[in-house]
Amino acid sequence: MIDLSRVIRSRRSSNVPLPRSWRWRSQPFPYEQKKEPFLPGNEDLPQKCASLSVIFPAFNEEQNIRTIIEFAQRVLPNLAETWEIILVDDGSQDATRAICDELAALDDQVQTIHHSSNLGYGAVLKSGIIAAKHDLIFFTDSDGQFDLNELRQLIRWSNEYHIVAGYRGKRRDSFYRSLNAFGWNALVRLVLGLKVRDIDCAFKLFHREVFSHVQIRSVGAMVNTEILAQATRFGMRIHEVEVTHFPRRYGKASGANIRVILKALRELVRLRHDLRRVPQAHRGLTSPLHRK
Repeated sequence: MIDLSRVIRSRRSSNVPLPRSWRWRSQPFPYEQKKEPFLPGNEDLPQKCASLSVIFPAFNEEQNIRTIIEFAQRVLPNLAETWEIILVDDGSQDATRAICDELAALDDQVQTIHHSSNLGYGAVLKSGIIAAKHDLIFFTDSDGQFDLNELRQLIRWSNEYHIVAGYRGKRRDSFYRSLNAFGWNALVRLVLGLKVRDIDCAFKLFHREVFSHVQIRSVGAMVNTEILAQATRFGMRIHEVEVTHFPRRYGKASGANIRVILKALRELVRLRHDLRRVPQAHRGLTSPLHRK
């Protein structure tokens, strides 16, 4: 469980300027260089959704976070009538925290949550989901490997499904990470019977009501599996949409770390045991009783 006393929230920060070395503008990400922006056919274009919360987990993303959030601020008005950005800094040791606070200070639709230490991906999503206010909740990573324009395709299916999950059509990771992902997906299918082709793809859209039943106990890499397994247990409908995946340009991914993998394996065994005892009246992450 997350010790919420260790979580610090911020919508506004001090006006102390960032050191000049933190203010670089990196080269555009691949999706900003497209000659033709991503647009489905006119017959497929959905109306804007009513309200949308977008969660960006961040750990040591000083070279990515500003570009990603500025891009999101341009895209989201075209996707939702009302929207918010929630930056969750998971105890970063670089300039990520200061950059997040600066971005929040410039826009009331951006808020930051700071973990005082590195708690893990599951803890980050839990903090962001609890803070989210809107009807649809979306999360993606802060490393620039996904095109936020493609969120439109997920919104298109949101009236018919509880969860719309992206899957990477062509994964742009190292051979070792891709092999780990293949093995993990196969193991989850075997242990839990969860038939999702790209479980850990960080491009997922949820109706808020999903988390009135689903809880998050995993603090690490198992969180996607835990959410989808519980949702399946409760009979929620999941739809998958192919999305574009770009190579990571800056920073270092931690998903292939052996400690992360071993923790995920332990949590998978626990999850299989716990799912057998989950009642249909299970109170989730956003239920009033659970949040007290």
